[in-house]
Amino acid sequence: MASNKLAHLDVTVYGSASDAHKSMAPFDTLSRRYGARTGRVTSVGAVRGVGDDDWRLLVSGNGPQVTYHWRRENLVVEAHVHCFGRCPADVDAAARAWVDAIDAAARARS
Repeated sequence: MASNKLAHLDVTVYGSASDAHKSMAPFDTLSRRYGARTGRVTSVGAVRGVGDDDWRLLVSGNGPQVTYHWRRENLVVEAHVHCFGRCPADVDAAARAWVDAIDAAARARS
């Protein structure tokens, strides 16, 4: 089953929280455009409970995809899951559990 899932985590550290905040809108736009190119965007927008400037993108196509972006001070995080083949009923819930664990580690670094 592990061959049916693809995930990545991207973390960027900016010089300031202000610089990190400024990067979020273009980052979200880039992911939305990529999602539209690779499938059909089914949901996009803010979420609650994951850092600052938290955002989620759901894409259908060659299997469900979910991307989360958020910020903790000057740290910007992207967590992306793409499931194909045999997938859990709720890929977003599985991705959100991963995102919450990542964010807990980011909070602990402070």
